[in-house]
Amino acid sequence: MPSHHLPIDLPLELAVSGAMWVATVIIHLAGLMTLLKLGRLHLTHGRTPWLALDRILVPILFALSLFALHSLEVLAYAVLFKGVAATQTWEQAIYYSTSAYSTAGVGGQTFANRWRVTGGLESLNGMLLIGWSTAFLFQNLHRILTNEDDHPLPAGAIAKASPRPSRSGRGAP
Repeated sequence: MPSHHLPIDLPLELAVSGAMWVATVIIHLAGLMTLLKLGRLHLTHGRTPWLALDRILVPILFALSLFALHSLEVLAYAVLFKGVAATQTWEQAIYYSTSAYSTAGVGGQTFANRWRVTGGLESLNGMLLIGWSTAFLFQNLHRILTNEDDHPLPAGAIAKASPRPSRSGRGAP
């Protein structure tokens, strides 16, 4: 693409990238909220009589659901890349999107110059959403798999006590 087109095309590409960020964050938030509801539904109505089985099933279902959620977000970018003819085939679009989203890099993949910035911004988006999923998975599995009596480490065992008396009214607690 001639370089004199870049200034005109870049604002459009940035606007499309921003819209994709908003869309994927909304998809991710809706997916995590749904996963929480399904987790609660399983724990209140679908628990097995074998605790060991639930301790295996719930983490596997959470992880598979997060994988499906990320796959949907990768697919959204692939649809964009194919739709704007940044790639020639669906396989290229999915491969490029997966490489960008996972920040693995695009080994040898050719890509239209006009949409390379979107691919780079997809990497930042993927990094954020993967981190969000990791925090979600850790927090929720920790919450349902442990209770304070069963945890092998005591809570606050090496926490430093505050030098100020509690409720001093000054600063953060």
